[in-house]
Amino acid sequence: MAYSKLEMPRPLETLLSLPRVRLANRVPILETETLVRRLVDRTEYQPKLIKNAFEISRGSVHQFSMDDEGLSTLLEEINSLEYVVTKRSKKAMEEMLNGIYGDGFVFKEFESEIEPLCRISQPLRDVSKLADGLADKTKEESIDVARALMIDLPKRQPESAVS
Repeated sequence: MAYSKLEMPRPLETLLSLPRVRLANRVPILETETLVRRLVDRTEYQPKLIKNAFEISRGSVHQFSMDDEGLSTLLEEINSLEYVVTKRSKKAMEEMLNGIYGDGFVFKEFESEIEPLCRISQPLRDVSKLADGLADKTKEESIDVARALMIDLPKRQPESAVS
């Protein structure tokens, strides 16, 4: 199909607000996880830990919601064939998808650490489960976008998930 200069498909990266901010850079998830691990059994610290874990979970909901919206739009655009995937956009997409995928694992590890606090606080449990569901959804959408662009995602990203 021939395009005039005005009708040329734009590179895929023009859809995105890159670079994407990683979860650990948006909310202090790793610091809070460390505090929870150290102090979870000390009842005098539990109210503060619950408050901090709630804020981290709420921030994670926000992050994963934005990722979900962006990935859904991206899948629609990829399927519309109105955008072209350049080498540059493929590299940018690979970085973004690996970040989203890795952030899902970061949240899963955080969630396992705050489980004792979730048993104490129903609001924390609720927001944590919401973030967990969105993390799962964005990981799956990352895989879908990666497949559409023929990008391989790693199976697991433990230490590199926050770099």
